[in-house]
Amino acid sequence: MKKYLMLLIFAVCLCIGGCQKKENAATSQEETASAKTEASTKKEAAATEESASETKEEKIKIAIDPGHQKEQMTEQEPIGPGASEMKPMVSSGTEGVVTGEPEYQVNLEVSLKLKNILEAKGYSVYMTRETNDVSLSNQERAQMANGSGASVFLRLHCNSDSSSSANGALTMCPTASNPYCGEIASESRKLSSLVGSSLCRRTGAQNRGIIETDQMSGINWCEIPVTIVEMGFMSNPEEDRKLSDDQYQTRLAEGIAEGVDRYFEE
Repeated sequence: MKKYLMLLIFAVCLCIGGCQKKENAATSQEETASAKTEASTKKEAAATEESASETKEEKIKIAIDPGHQKEQMTEQEPIGPGASEMKPMVSSGTEGVVTGEPEYQVNLEVSLKLKNILEAKGYSVYMTRETNDVSLSNQERAQMANGSGASVFLRLHCNSDSSSSANGALTMCPTASNPYCGEIASESRKLSSLVGSSLCRRTGAQNRGIIETDQMSGINWCEIPVTIVEMGFMSNPEEDRKLSDDQYQTRLAEGIAEGVDRYFEE
């Protein structure tokens, strides 16, 4: 009987020892797994921070030119690189038939709104001007955009016509046979199409389409995709009022920004 009890006690001790080893092994495995998870989490966090840093450093830059300025420059400049044809450096633009608001002011107001919207979307923005008291020719504006590191160039303008009924928005770009910047014609047309359609969808303005031209020095001197955005007719009483309205200007800027988004998404 005594011998039997001793064998029983010995067996129990072996069982307890085995369980303890299993528990210790399980605990060790859990600690190892936890350490691996923590290390993985830290690695992912570091990768996320690095990715965010790279994204911030690699922002797409957009150049914006608020068309015209307070004082026109009547001196002549070549219409394009190496051209013999000359045009005035820059005019003061048109003005509202009802509001009397100068085009250069409306262009600047919308451009500044567009700048804020694009920056909120994560873009970097380069402005050729942020005041009306500047002396910049169309050639100089294009060259400023070329040297800014921007991916595209948006030139904001308002339209005018002898008929007060003319209305709507349009965009302009170079032709494929442009002797000065034909290499950017295809991308410029794509940019013009997307910006124009987005603007009109956002504002409800009539979409007058795209005009291809080789007569704009502000286009001909460009080395990056470019579009001139004619946002509406200041010669049209209704559209003139809209173009000077703060909320409508915001919708114009939002529409243009949406077009920029679409351009880089496609």
